[in-house]
Amino acid sequence: MAPRRCVPALIALCLVAAGALAPTSHATAPASAATAAVDGVAADPGLESQFVGRINSLRASKGLSQLQVSGDLVGVARRWTDRMVSAGQISHNPNLGSEVGGSWTKLGENVGVGYDVDGLMQAFVNSPSHYANLVDGAWTHVGVGVSFAGDGRIYTTHNFMALGRQAPPAPPPPPPPAPAAPPAPTSTVPPTPETTVPRPPPPPPTPEPTPERVTAVLDPLRSLEGD
Repeated sequence: MAPRRCVPALIALCLVAAGALAPTSHATAPASAATAAVDGVAADPGLESQFVGRINSLRASKGLSQLQVSGDLVGVARRWTDRMVSAGQISHNPNLGSEVGGSWTKLGENVGVGYDVDGLMQAFVNSPSHYANLVDGAWTHVGVGVSFAGDGRIYTTHNFMALGRQAPPAPPPPPPPAPAAPPAPTSTVPPTPETTVPRPPPPPPTPEPTPERVTAVLDPLRSLEGD
C-alpha cells in the first residue's frame, strides 16, 4: 500500500469585539491519520465533544474557568462549517456578530481543517494567536461545529463568547409615605370666670340726733336725778 500523503491542518482565527472584526491570522501544522468521512454530512457531536473536552482540559491546566456549551453558538458553528465544506476551504464567518444573540461583549472564532481532533488542536496550540484565543480568561461559553469533506478531512469551527455581566436589578421603589396622622385634638379649657365676691352693702348711716330724740333721752335722766 502506498504511504498516505501528509496533508497539513489549516487553521484560522478571528475575534469580534463589540461587532468589530479583528485581523485574521493563519497557521499550519501536520495532520495525522484520517477518519472515515462522508461528504456533506454535518454535525458530528462526538468529535464536537472531543474538541470541547480538549479546550476545557487546556484551560483547567492554566487555572482558567471551564467553558459552557452554548446551543446558540453550536448552531452558528455548524452552519458555518457546512459552508466551508461546500466551499472547499476555510474562512471566517463575516456575520458572526449579528448571528449570535444575547448580551455578549466579545466573540472569537477559530476555524480549521485537518484529519483528526488531536492534529487540529495541536495546530491551534502551536499558533500564539490561536492559543491566546483558547486560553482567554474572558470567555464564558463555547460552541463547536464539525463536518466531513469527501476527502476524509474534517472541517471545524470553534466559536467563543464572553457574556456581559447582568446588571443588578434595580432596587424596588421606596414604599409610598404613610398617610399623615390627623392632628391630635387640641384640649381647650374654657377660661374660668373670675370669682367675684359681692361687696357687702355699706352700713346704714347713723341718724343724726334730733331735738326730739335728745329730749327723749334727757327726760329719763332728769327723772332719775330727781329721785
